[in-house]
Amino acid sequence: MTQKRRRSAFTLIELLVVIAIIAILVGFLLPAVQWVREAANRTQCTNNLKQIGLALLHYAEDKGALPPSRMQNGSATWAVLIFPYLEQEHLYRQWNFNVPYDQQLALARQKPLPIYFCPTRRYSDSAPTLSIAGDESILADGTLGPNYPGALGDYAVNIGTSGADGLHDL
Repeated sequence: MTQKRRRSAFTLIELLVVIAIIAILVGFLLPAVQWVREAANRTQCTNNLKQIGLALLHYAEDKGALPPSRMQNGSATWAVLIFPYLEQEHLYRQWNFNVPYDQQLALARQKPLPIYFCPTRRYSDSAPTLSIAGDESILADGTLGPNYPGALGDYAVNIGTSGADGLHDL
């Protein structure tokens, strides 16, 4: 009598089928992971805008008006003026509001703040955080001087169609 041997291992075909099924399941899972990551980025972006909006409202409550897009002497923008309301008092103290932007300390001009970046818009951590051109000073002969790059941000203000937003000094 011949005895039939039992198989105890997978055949090559069975192994390939299992690997194909796992690959298909991973293929379904990756878009879901990316969707969750993007939803978290959108939430972070929304939270940044909420914090900036609250800072603008607190500034307006303290000063009686919203901050100007830029101070009249060209020293600081709205983004700098609301630093104290974003818990950035130490950086706010680095600014000298009596001198133009091009004479500010590089530390003050070039410090990027995460709250001003939307993770959805930033494609990677290696995205630039400093402007390429920056502000240019006007020399005594009327020509443009060197560029003074500053920290970037993904959010901006709108001053309407008149071109004036009540520029003022502190």
